[in-house]
Formats: sequence, structure tokens, C-alpha cells
Amino acid sequence: APRAQGEAMWRRFKSAQDEVFARTSAHLAVQNEERARNLAAKITLCERAEALADSTDWVKTAAEIQGLQAEWKTIGPVSRGHEKAVWERFRAACDKFFTRRQEDLKHRKEEWSANLTKKEALCAQAEALADSTDWENAAAQLKRLQAEWKTVGPVRKSKSEAVWQRFRGACDRFFDRYKHRDQLALQEKAAARDTIIRDLEG
Repeated sequence: APRAQGEAMWRRFKSAQDEVFARTSAHLAVQNEERARNLAAKITLCERAEALADSTDWVKTAAEIQGLQAEWKTIGPVSRGHEKAVWERFRAACDKFFTRRQEDLKHRKEEWSANLTKKEALCAQAEALADSTDWENAAAQLKRLQAEWKTVGPVRKSKSEAVWQRFRGACDRFFDRYKHRDQLALQEKAAARDTIIRDLEG
């Protein structure tokens, strides 16, 4: 452009450019402050998640970490260059807890299954003694089974009540009969005498 016009055009262009830069600089400064605050908030969440990662209070801690994860989603972007590192730090803490919880649950399921097998075996033994008339021996054996029952750990909640009722039912059946053993013995003797009388009458 001719020099006289070129100079005027340059000043016009520079003026518009400066105005844009002034506005964008203010916007970028606000944005940088906001992203720095977001980074600080996410670092705080990382620290809270790391503090919970070794917990064994599975239910309460799982709920707390899920709360942190929900809170994480509400926080906006962070300062450039920090996005990946802060996310990986947070995720590592969450993964550590949930992996440990999963391993513990697997171990507990195996333990519950083994305990259920033991308790079912005790039920079978109690049921075999429930109708015994070898009173003292059967009573001693059932008391031993009851003591052993207390040493066996828990089973899955959905099976716990049923297996307990089965065991208790067998024990109650025997001990109810045990309380009335004298009457039962008299009834047996009376039945035997009745049979003899009928034979004689025949």
C-alpha cells in the first residue's frame, strides 16, 4: 500500500489487535486463575482418596470414594499440562481401594462357602442324633456340636438363617425329647406290656 495509507491502515489494525489482546488477556487471566483453583480442588480430592485407599471399612469407604468421584466430575478443567497427572493420581487411589475390596470379597466368599460346608455337616450330625434314645451320649455329642458351631465363622447372609434354623431344629427336637425322656420310657414300656397282653389274650 502507499506509505501514507499503509501507516494509517497499520495503526487501525494495531488498535483493533490491541483491543482484542486486552480483552483476551483479561479472560485468559481469569481462566488461568479458575484452572489453578480447579487443580487445587482436584489435588485435595486426590489426597482424600489416597487417605481412604487403605481402609477396610468397605461399605462406608466405598460410599465416600463414590462421593469423591461425583465431586470430581463437577470440577472444571485444570491448568494445562497437569490434566493427565492429576487424573491418574486420583484414579490410582480409587483403583487401589476398589481392587482391595474386590479381593477381600472374593476371599470372604470362599470363607463363607467353607463355613457353610462345615455348618451343613454339623446339621447332618445333629439330625442323626435328634431321634436317639441313647440319652446321655447323644446329649453330650449335641453339646459338643453346639460348641463347635460357635467356632465356625459366618456364612453368606442369604444362607445364614436357613442353616441356623436347620441346626437349631435338630437340637431342639432332641432336647425336647430329652426333657420328657422318663414319660417316653414309660410310654415305651406301656406299649411293650400292651403288646404282651394282646398276645396273651390272643
